[in-house]
Amino acid sequence: MKIGCHVSIAGGIINAPERAADLGCEVFQMFTRSPQGGPAPKIDNEIIKKFKEEMKKRKQADCYIHAPYYINFASANPKTREASVRVVREELERGSLIGAKYVMTHLGSSKDMSREEAIKVTASGIRAVMMGYKGTTEFLLEISAGAGNVMGDTFEELEQVIGNDERIYVCIDSAHMFASGYDIKSKDGFNKTIDIIKNTIGLEKIKLIHANDSKVGLGDRKDRHNHIGDGKIGIEGFKNLIKVFSQVDFICETKPDKVKKDITKLKLLR
Repeated sequence: MKIGCHVSIAGGIINAPERAADLGCEVFQMFTRSPQGGPAPKIDNEIIKKFKEEMKKRKQADCYIHAPYYINFASANPKTREASVRVVREELERGSLIGAKYVMTHLGSSKDMSREEAIKVTASGIRAVMMGYKGTTEFLLEISAGAGNVMGDTFEELEQVIGNDERIYVCIDSAHMFASGYDIKSKDGFNKTIDIIKNTIGLEKIKLIHANDSKVGLGDRKDRHNHIGDGKIGIEGFKNLIKVFSQVDFICETKPDKVKKDITKLKLLR
């Protein structure tokens, strides 16, 4: 396993590898466009060349792309769903250009349809993203914290959305899992969680871990990240994750003031 964090692309993606190295990252995550909206900056041959040179120079093994926050595959508005498919597909294509290993996305939220129908339209959108895709960057769905009508807060639901598609994988966020009701802190709770994963999507589907402590308690269904060891999960939860997912990379999504310390803590636990 390798350890890193989410880094800024201010000034362009070519600056991300250096920022990652400065924080002690071995791998890193980034956006390739504004997460709030707007057109995506062009990735031309010069940028591709410079980015790959920087990856090598800064000794970054891999990079991962987080899709924008506005993605919503479960929207009642067909145009929103279509735009979500288009943007995530663009991110996969952009990732393939620069050699990114994964693109991960949140699934979105459903307010105006039944959960059953929302799962159907979400699954349909996910299939549409992959239709005819020939790139090298792989597609990951991120488990949610279960706030409101947000989709994908259980492994059973992720299994339904993925279906039989062998090209779609999962990113688990420790804070999201915990808030959604999965006890990864206690030994018994963690073992039960692992059994659920094995009986639904399968452990082999877990390709990336967002390593975040939680400001909220078990099952509180809120997405509130905290620094490693400072939250309700605590160090024991991360020890549990590292033991089972020793071949999976860990990415911190914590605030810049202490993220370097978070990376150091995870390296020590490793």
